Amino acid sequence: MVLEAHLQQAMLLKKVVDAMKDLCKDVNFDCSEKGLQVQSMDSSHVALVSLLLRESAFSEFKCDRPTSLGMNVDSLGKILKMCGQNDSLKLRWQNDADIVSFQCESGEDDRIADFELKLMQIESEHMGIPEQQYKVVAKLPSAEFQKICRDLKEFGETMQVKASKEGITFSVQGDMGAGNVMLKPREAEKPEEKVTLTVHEPVSATFALRYLVNFAKAAPLCGTVELGLGPDAPLLVRYNLENADNGHMQ
Repeated sequence: MVLEAHLQQAMLLKKVVDAMKDLCKDVNFDCSEKGLQVQSMDSSHVALVSLLLRESAFSEFKCDRPTSLGMNVDSLGKILKMCGQNDSLKLRWQNDADIVSFQCESGEDDRIADFELKLMQIESEHMGIPEQQYKVVAKLPSAEFQKICRDLKEFGETMQVKASKEGITFSVQGDMGAGNVMLKPREAEKPEEKVTLTVHEPVSATFALRYLVNFAKAAPLCGTVELGLGPDAPLLVRYNLENADNGHMQ
């Protein structure tokens, strides 16, 4: 075996794949002793999906040499749909095999499901993602971000995001009228209910809402989402995989 990985919670990978599948059709999972990584552009080259699933997120992880496994995201989603809420998942790939095998096991070990997925050759160029120094970093509840994107999508196609020390405002103007939602910084006992803003200088930027709605679908991964904004920088939308030790999706 070149790659053998055991994930205690198959749901984690299922949530990752669900968050990706409306943006990417086929992706390379780059495996190394550090874990699994994905870097993929959507077909129109507007959005870049970057995933890091660290080896520490797995209960067992062994990768003898760096390798790239090309998979169809929809097909992978269909396999992971078979996994129950508390199932564990084993992932195996043998040297030069053209399939990768998945085994879902229920918490009680009384149901084991095996699947094989054909691998694909996917052209991919690795993009160096430059380290951005964002002028504004906002952390807010991911469910709230998802609701804002969904609600405002009814008003128009682009969303303006304005951030200052007072708060962060999401605004849309369309044919039927306009909508604004402002979130002010707030303290809360639970980190996933807090809103925090780090503002080096106020920023206003406009983005296509259909992408934001897609990004917001990753809400089940983490209770909090981090937004990075800069005057001439792409928007960063980042979710930890339950916690930062497991890795992140952005």
